[in-house]
Amino acid sequence: MIKVYRRVRRWVLRLLGVASRKDIADLRRELRTLARGQAKLLAGQTKVLARLLRVLEKSNVQGRRLKLMQHQLGTSSRGLEGRLRHVERNVHALIRHDYVDQAALPFPHNVLSQRFHVRSQNEEDGITLALVTLVGPGARRFVDLGAGTNGGNCGFLADTCGWTGLMVDGSAARAARLVARFGQFEVLARQAWITTDNVNALVRDNGMSDEIDLLSLDVDGNDYWIWQRLDACSPRIVILEFNPGFGAERAVTVQYDPAFDRANFRGVTWQYYGASLAAFVRLGHEKGYRLVLVEPRGQNAYFLRNDVGTAIPEASPATLHPDPTLDPQPLFDQIAAAGLPLVDLDRPDGAPDEQRGA
Repeated sequence: MIKVYRRVRRWVLRLLGVASRKDIADLRRELRTLARGQAKLLAGQTKVLARLLRVLEKSNVQGRRLKLMQHQLGTSSRGLEGRLRHVERNVHALIRHDYVDQAALPFPHNVLSQRFHVRSQNEEDGITLALVTLVGPGARRFVDLGAGTNGGNCGFLADTCGWTGLMVDGSAARAARLVARFGQFEVLARQAWITTDNVNALVRDNGMSDEIDLLSLDVDGNDYWIWQRLDACSPRIVILEFNPGFGAERAVTVQYDPAFDRANFRGVTWQYYGASLAAFVRLGHEKGYRLVLVEPRGQNAYFLRNDVGTAIPEASPATLHPDPTLDPQPLFDQIAAAGLPLVDLDRPDGAPDEQRGA
């Protein structure tokens, strides 16, 4: 009877959809087995996750080290590659010094053959020193507008040759670096966004009015207009960064804007800045200066005041432009398509006037 009862009970419970004790016990055993399996799987996944976290942490450390190395190496122009390139150029400078009779060379080869790099962007340090030696030093005073962190074209003159002067940069951080690097050499470093309205006051208020030996101007934008307005000092030598992308023939410059920032136009082109070499030559004539040479990489032009180094002949933009085969028209078309203004100095009336793209 007991066996019958149990069978009937199991049959009734199944019919009602209710599990028996044995079924429940079996289910519990299955659940415990499944739980142990899941626990093992979870433990394995936890180990894998912990290992992954250790790998990621190690990768982060390596990533930070790589970022530090990248910061130390810098970009191709400012990091290790750029430094090696400068070392190579200075090795070439030593070779020229030992094997070339530079004094016997005609101008400008006698000056360009003495080029080397210490603090300047390219090899202007050696060129400037050679040109100063050729025309005779004066009071050894300079003004560098747009000096960056290395002192622009005057850093070598300050920390090596004992010159004094004024360095100005628009960035507070860069100006602070200038103070740290050159303050001990009786160099005045100032932070200011240079405009036509404040440039003369900057020069006068920092004791650099009247005659100085060198003016270096590199502000990546309003260079033409700032040199045009600057009359607080009379430099014997002027170094100007020009825009080679504008070609050798056209006398053009960006329209004056006191807030001009070259970086604002990088979405269109990095070559919308400054003035052409021909524009600076035209302005130089108005101010009593003549173009005498351009450093070989074609970014900085050297002008002499007409009463300085009178034996050194004037050169033309066509002969000194770094790439006389360059066709600037695609750049002009690009600038015009973007609606960016250029001032064309080649207008028949001779007066600067805003034009779209030139």
